[in-house]
Amino acid sequence: MNLEIQSLRRAEAATLRLRGLYESYGYRKYRMGRFEEYSLYAANKSFLLGENVPTFTDLDGRLMALKPDVTLSIAKNTKADKNTCEKVYYLESVYRESKESHTYKEISQMGLECMGGVDDCVIAEVLALALKSLADFETDYVLKISNMDFVVGLMEELPVNADQKDIILGLIRTKNRSGLEKLCADLALPEGDTEKLMKVSGLYGEFGRVLAEAGAIADTPKMKEAVALLSRLYEVLEAMGLGGQLDKVRLDFSMINDIEYYNGIIFQGFLDGLARQVLSGGQYDGMMAKLGKKADAIGFAIYLKELERLPEKSIRYDVDALVLYEPDVDVVRLCQAVESLRRQGLRVRVEKAVPEDLRYCYLYRYDGRLSLEEDRENAFQENGKEGARC
Repeated sequence: MNLEIQSLRRAEAATLRLRGLYESYGYRKYRMGRFEEYSLYAANKSFLLGENVPTFTDLDGRLMALKPDVTLSIAKNTKADKNTCEKVYYLESVYRESKESHTYKEISQMGLECMGGVDDCVIAEVLALALKSLADFETDYVLKISNMDFVVGLMEELPVNADQKDIILGLIRTKNRSGLEKLCADLALPEGDTEKLMKVSGLYGEFGRVLAEAGAIADTPKMKEAVALLSRLYEVLEAMGLGGQLDKVRLDFSMINDIEYYNGIIFQGFLDGLARQVLSGGQYDGMMAKLGKKADAIGFAIYLKELERLPEKSIRYDVDALVLYEPDVDVVRLCQAVESLRRQGLRVRVEKAVPEDLRYCYLYRYDGRLSLEEDRENAFQENGKEGARC
């Protein structure tokens, strides 16, 4: 029985645990304002998840926005370069249009960003934190990983124009194999190119198997390096003691983000019972370059709202101990006695009478000393039932 996060809702408990996790890796909490100049988002709309951004005119005449994204604001203000590394985590609200209700919604979001000199060590660390974050939610999970450079390297060798490349990428992203096969025929692509595109669209599954299949068709320097990086990262994650979690990792080369902003490693996290991803991240060197930053970057966001769709754990008791006292007791000694219970890790409530509908495990009465009058946990077990401890 502990006085802690077990009594909190799932999303609240997760944020507390994850803060400790990220700080143990040296990430510091990033605090930011609620508003940002609209021009930042107007210039980077394709980086955002939605087109519409809530705006207002400030008293000084500037057009401001309720921030729809955290990463852009952090990137805009970072001083990091390729010789340094800024590591931050955040817990913020963003404001986006709801596709269901077509109204603006406030969305709680947690995540981390690493900006500066991003190398294999940094990428592996961020992937490790993504895995540990998913494991913290105490339900089955999958982390899907891709390296966009693999598909980009393939696309650079195809005899197609920019518009045709976009169509091909879209078909791979949606795993539309029949549409992809028809397009290849319409474009009269060489048989070898068509075969590789069809294989890429189906490259999904267990890490080692899919990596071997990708290596078999990697015939450009960029594709080969993409495979080599994934292999190195897998080895590093094993060395970090995450071998037991790597069976939760899947490679999925159909995952393709906007190549104007994203590059290299990208990933998504899913929890059992939820249709939508709860974690999304990757490298976004292109966005840093567009902002004029001489630094690389990688990070991820956790969509806390999605956690609310998971069933909450059942809590039998609101408090562990209820202490009743009479009005004329020695208050000093009463408070000392109550604190002795709290030091044992109990959640204690002090009242003159039993509150209506309060669920408690132990009932104490104080009349100069503490006397245990009721132990519902022992009574529960003596009845032959089994359940969570209070």
